[in-house]
Amino acid sequence: MFKLEKSSKEILYSESDAKLCEDFSQAGFGFVIISKRLFHPLEAAYLEKMGKSRFAPKAAPTEKSAGRDFGFALAAYSRIRATGRIVRPFIKQTHYFRVYAPGVGREAGRPSQLIALLPGEFPSPKTISDEVKTAHLSRLDLIIACGTEKEMQFYKISSFNF
Repeated sequence: MFKLEKSSKEILYSESDAKLCEDFSQAGFGFVIISKRLFHPLEAAYLEKMGKSRFAPKAAPTEKSAGRDFGFALAAYSRIRATGRIVRPFIKQTHYFRVYAPGVGREAGRPSQLIALLPGEFPSPKTISDEVKTAHLSRLDLIIACGTEKEMQFYKISSFNF
């Protein structure tokens, strides 16, 4: 059962069952902060949605605590995770995901893709340019997820100069 944990400004979750926590760790979920395994709200919501665990009463993420685009981020997270890839949201925000190549664990290698979550219509050229710069600085392939929770589109963006 996931319990709410507050770590400085971030809202994270802990799993009360040690065996489940270890299983989730082996599957690529969670962060270790001060020798304690904590889970991002997206990871906890995904595991609850899959029926692997559940939230303690009043611990489920709300729109206020998780951000207004939490539903879109959860839908994107679920779709990517369904392909067998490990997805890592950043602790402080859900605007980006790091995605590892199929079969690569987060301890075995570095991520190969950066997913930028941009709900709504296809982004403007300036927004795309900014996201390409971010991906280029982190040396990752950029994929933009846009649309709605039900009709999500993924676009792989590359940039090059001659």
